[in-house]
Amino acid sequence: MTAIAIDRDKPDLTGDTETQNDIFLQVFNSGDGELFDRLYRDDAISNFSGEPLTGQARRKFFVEFIGAKPVLEARVTHSYVAGDVALIGVDFTVKGTGPDGEPFTIAGKCTDVLRRVEDGRWLMAVDRPVAAGGLLPE
Repeated sequence: MTAIAIDRDKPDLTGDTETQNDIFLQVFNSGDGELFDRLYRDDAISNFSGEPLTGQARRKFFVEFIGAKPVLEARVTHSYVAGDVALIGVDFTVKGTGPDGEPFTIAGKCTDVLRRVEDGRWLMAVDRPVAAGGLLPE
């Protein structure tokens, strides 16, 4: 994967599925949870924490979790675009170290919904990863 130039103030996941996946991976794996949260609409929902989070609660989770520098790998399995909405399926694996110092691996499938916003950028509206055994190590 080649590094993609990203506008840190107004990142854009783009309407191209493969480029979108590359940007998502690059930003997640950067360890910058604030930047990662900017890939989401303000009202977007993510259940990566194990419960649906939006707004400041979602941002706080991303800053803490991604700040620990887990590594995400993801492969797009399908993509459908209808006007200003995209539905994307992804197989994913996240590897990292938990707060207890123990390594963890989370693997599963994710359904993402992206929306094109008023300025033309594509941002995450719904991020719904589902992993066997839960999304976070116990």
